[in-house]
Amino acid sequence: MSLMSSSPSESVVSAAPDAAPAQTIPAKPAGPQRVPLFSPEAWSPLKVELFRSLYIATSIAQIGTWVREAGGPWLMTELTNGNSVMVGKVLMYSNLPICLFSVFAGALADVLDRRRLLIVTQAWMMIVSIILGVLTMTHHINAGWLLALTFLVGTGTAAAGPALQALLPELVPRKDLALAINLNSVALNVARALGPALFIVVIMLMGERIGVGASFLVTAASFIWAIWVLYAWKRPRQVASVHGEQMWDAIRAGFQYTIHSPANRAILLRVLLFIVPALVMWSQVPIIATTHLGLVKTHNLQQDLQIEAKATALLFTFVGIGAIFGVLIMPGLQGRFRIDPVVNVCTLCFAAGLIVLAFVHHLWLACFVMIFLGINWVIIPTNFNTATQKSVPLWVKGRAISFYLTVLFGSFALGSAIWGHVTAHFTTETYPGISTSLLLGGISMAAFLILAKWFPLTLNEGLDLTAAFAGAPTRPVFPDIVPAADPVAGPLPASAGIPAGLDPQANPTITANGPVQVSLQYDVHPTRVEEFLAIMPHVRRQRRRNGATAWRLEPASTAGPTAITYHEIIRYRSATELKRQPARMTKNDLTLLDQARGFHAGEGDQPGRAEILTGDAADPYAAHKAWIGQRLSELFDCLFDQTAATFDRHAARRERAAARRKAVYREVRIWLPE
Repeated sequence: MSLMSSSPSESVVSAAPDAAPAQTIPAKPAGPQRVPLFSPEAWSPLKVELFRSLYIATSIAQIGTWVREAGGPWLMTELTNGNSVMVGKVLMYSNLPICLFSVFAGALADVLDRRRLLIVTQAWMMIVSIILGVLTMTHHINAGWLLALTFLVGTGTAAAGPALQALLPELVPRKDLALAINLNSVALNVARALGPALFIVVIMLMGERIGVGASFLVTAASFIWAIWVLYAWKRPRQVASVHGEQMWDAIRAGFQYTIHSPANRAILLRVLLFIVPALVMWSQVPIIATTHLGLVKTHNLQQDLQIEAKATALLFTFVGIGAIFGVLIMPGLQGRFRIDPVVNVCTLCFAAGLIVLAFVHHLWLACFVMIFLGINWVIIPTNFNTATQKSVPLWVKGRAISFYLTVLFGSFALGSAIWGHVTAHFTTETYPGISTSLLLGGISMAAFLILAKWFPLTLNEGLDLTAAFAGAPTRPVFPDIVPAADPVAGPLPASAGIPAGLDPQANPTITANGPVQVSLQYDVHPTRVEEFLAIMPHVRRQRRRNGATAWRLEPASTAGPTAITYHEIIRYRSATELKRQPARMTKNDLTLLDQARGFHAGEGDQPGRAEILTGDAADPYAAHKAWIGQRLSELFDCLFDQTAATFDRHAARRERAAARRKAVYREVRIWLPE
């Protein structure tokens, strides 16, 4: 997934909506620079030794993972006598952890050392795969254990994904980042084809139950090389650029950045609208390989499984071939066109391929269609990934990737559920519903493409998202707040970033736990008010992305004769959150803030103050919360009183009933034999 640059004939590209209106991107050298469609540049990241070693190791691990993905449903079929619900749960339990834990994994990737995190996750998946293989070979496995261990392996996959993606910029030059992501997509698609094929080979060589257990041990062995490469990598210890940010703070900051970033929201929406229709092909491959293509079923469970597995592996193989062609033509597409036209055209081609596949009922014709779909598949999601990587700064990169993975695999789960029900609804004794599902998938994908006009993938194209103060002279970000020279390399000093009003030694009456409010004053000339009000919404988004919990712009109650005064009021959760602002600043952020400060026409520096809020000022909703708390307290008191009164009434009735009872004595005679 690559964020393509503008075509060589374009000299200037307008700034993204999230940037200042006056910002432009430097012109590119003129002159056409055609890149051959099939170019060896596609493999240029492999020239970097570290990337090559890690790429080969992770590719082997992915093949092993798909061996397990093929073996899980096969084993569940044997354990449950072909129960389709339980077989479907294997895939669900494999992908569910990615949906649930990717956000946490993204925070870990930004807070912890990524290399060590990857070593732990690879070792975790290896150990769980060994346990799964041993239990299977010794006939101690059951459906519950299979689902539980599958979930645990998926948890390791979820934890490793964001960390591995976030490491790519360290492994290859920036110009090769898109190509590196392309190669990862090729490895995934090749593994998707080779994994099931390798599983079938193991089954044929070692028998069914022993072969399934052995395939899980093959999966475990596939992680060994990745662990060794990561262990041998002498990477400098990673220091979090967020000043020791805790897990929940990191997750909250990631959510806040995504919510207030139009570029990230657009990418996530486009991922959802492409993956859900595309899943009609991925989730229904076994049905396409059998029912749709008219392969004869023997009504023997084992033989049907073999036919389905072989046909499915064949179709996945041709998708992998298409993926290789896709990565070969990627450099040419990057050199000729911008990202949005390429993704839009490829999406339209993918939709057309689904529609054509709906009317194809011959195996080999379907294989050629799969090649076509594989070419477009590797181009589109790869560009989504690259757009995500290039749309966020370093401090939040792991979390941004985790949100991308959450939406991606959430779309997998949603699409699988939707198209499974659609296929079942339209299936009759004489008509396979998969044809209708493929047709509807292609039509819906083409229809959703209309939204690309309002949600392009390149909103942040051309913006400088590198750290603002990495290796640069320090400069104020807020009044009295001067960041360290290189905050990315480590935490700011304890004395940095604390205005005099927030220093507990200078003001012992404050507490360090309250929210912080920063107020900045702008004296704007009347002729420039319209321009000032046009740029401040961009400033608001920048403040909120970097951690502000509230922002507002208020005009002063009285206007001066030569200037109109505005107050920018920013609220942060704590003084610690305020101190993190310099480390989160990008060069584009500083350019934007400089433009905003340029509207200040008053004498001297821009006035500003910072204070820790206490009492009702610390929480603007304190009165509402108090009212709700009072009402809830009264409600619980009422319920308690009514319950107590009911109990008393019931006890009184019992006492009255006991008083009305009369003792009745009966004579009982017992005769004993003499």
